Amino acid sequence: MNKKLKMIGLSMVMTLSMFIVDFGFGKNQALAETHTYDGKSPYYNSCANSAVTKDKKWIDSNSYVELKYSTVCKTAWAKVTVTRPAVYNHEADARIVRSTDGKAYTCSSSGGNGVVNIGQTSCYTPMVYDYDPRKAQAQGIHAIPNSDAYNKAVTIWY
Repeated sequence: MNKKLKMIGLSMVMTLSMFIVDFGFGKNQALAETHTYDGKSPYYNSCANSAVTKDKKWIDSNSYVELKYSTVCKTAWAKVTVTRPAVYNHEADARIVRSTDGKAYTCSSSGGNGVVNIGQTSCYTPMVYDYDPRKAQAQGIHAIPNSDAYNKAVTIWY
């Protein structure tokens, strides 16, 4: 890998670290709820088969984040999409967070499919159980090439 791509990769790792801090991921979750579907892939028990999009926000002109919800499993997850194949590793990431306890997962969490890397166009997070009174919000970032900066967007709480 050439030096420029290594630097971009390092920059993206730093950017994703900032994303985690900006959105509060890793804060004390002493009151975290534990549900069967928490941290599982949306494809666990075919939850993705009943998926509906509850909100979609454009991050920038090349990417958007969606709040997905399973009407059967009563779970939510985030999905970020880049409208063209990624040109570098760690180009985009998504995060799902639950309102009642702050439980949160990113695409890199176990149950997700990893951040958007070269040639890929999307990633999704694991699920959080999201039955009333719980609500979830999807958050997405898309890195700005050749910088440590990124664009971000958040969906409604549902």
